[in-house]
Amino acid sequence: MALGLLASVTTFFKVGSEDAFRALTWGGRLVGVTFMVAVLVETLATLALIDYWGQRRLRYSGETVLLGVFAVMITNLMCFIVQVEGGDYTHWVWLWIGFLLWSAWALWILNSQKIWRRLPHPKRFAIGVVASTAVGAASLAYSQMYVPYSTPAVIPFSVSFGRPTLDSKNKVIHVPAHLVLRNTGSVRIHVVGTLWKVRGIPGTFTKQGTGFGTWKDNMWADRPILRHDNLAPSRLLAAGEIVNGGAWLDPGDDFSKDVTVKVPTNSGIERVEIVSLLSYIRADRCKLSNDYKHSFLYSWDGNSKDKRHIWDAPKWVGEPGDEFFRYASRIYRSSQLLEMTRASDYASAWWVLPKWREGDYWAEGDTDPYMKVSISRDPEAEQLLSDSQQEPYGMKTLDVVAGQTMGQLLKAANK
Repeated sequence: MALGLLASVTTFFKVGSEDAFRALTWGGRLVGVTFMVAVLVETLATLALIDYWGQRRLRYSGETVLLGVFAVMITNLMCFIVQVEGGDYTHWVWLWIGFLLWSAWALWILNSQKIWRRLPHPKRFAIGVVASTAVGAASLAYSQMYVPYSTPAVIPFSVSFGRPTLDSKNKVIHVPAHLVLRNTGSVRIHVVGTLWKVRGIPGTFTKQGTGFGTWKDNMWADRPILRHDNLAPSRLLAAGEIVNGGAWLDPGDDFSKDVTVKVPTNSGIERVEIVSLLSYIRADRCKLSNDYKHSFLYSWDGNSKDKRHIWDAPKWVGEPGDEFFRYASRIYRSSQLLEMTRASDYASAWWVLPKWREGDYWAEGDTDPYMKVSISRDPEAEQLLSDSQQEPYGMKTLDVVAGQTMGQLLKAANK
């Protein structure tokens, strides 16, 4: 019985001390303090055990042992429930089951000792244990499940054009682009990846109007359907990141980027579009490993003169020969308890420069960058980001698009 109590003390001291000081939410820290209280009770029960199976000089040594056994049962029952609710297998589940079986055995032993007769108010004691279990379970559910899921993350994300200007020879128009993401909520976010790109879309006016075939092509290429514009394959004008992966955004903070793109006036470009993407996770549910921002890995040989391609991305990311860089790291959950009851997951962001292939909706020899993010048990495996998969981490990918015609830009530049 003493070995069982000491094993529980060792286990839950690890959980309690970690969560009491390092959990990502106040609720998680409260659960850590609760486990530390359980550790204290179990430690006192271990000491009382010496007297209870000895000379029994202390009046309440038996009751203290009984309370310690109930503390083991309650804490492990909570851990087992959290494990089952998550649906993940970890080796810790056998420890929870082992402790529950041990506590059942210990209660059977203490019952055979007729310890209940020594209690001055056995019914009140039983009610107190049930009430403590209910309060503990409610606190655990509130801190680990309700609070992180009910507090919204508010991240306004926008792109806009500034006032364009023409060069002295009227051959190039300088188009400013302004990208802003803010955190106006109460939850810190960790950036998984960002992408912005400016592309020019050539086009010609068609009096008769385009038909269903062209409209379908535009829908497939994520373009607007413009009846009298016959849009041609796009051309990349500029691209980059708003901020590096792994950055965090506290409530009240913002990231912004201003870029100026040069567009030739006689290039046949009919429309200029700014496209921007942001993928993030909530810092009250999890955090990225500290080495995420340093996990930058690219597909070419940086030491060669021609930047020779040396590595292909997985098939779900891109085609052979596509260039890319990638961030990847393990995700750490909001508390040590969840770390012990959930399997390890990894976040990755792939920033891809695809090569042109027949049928692509950008000009031959050009490219159209895109970003893919994933959460999986393997940093290089694909896992579709369904709602149920994103929910534990609060992962979201936002995209915004702004566009203007060359006529609008030239008119603004001539004002």
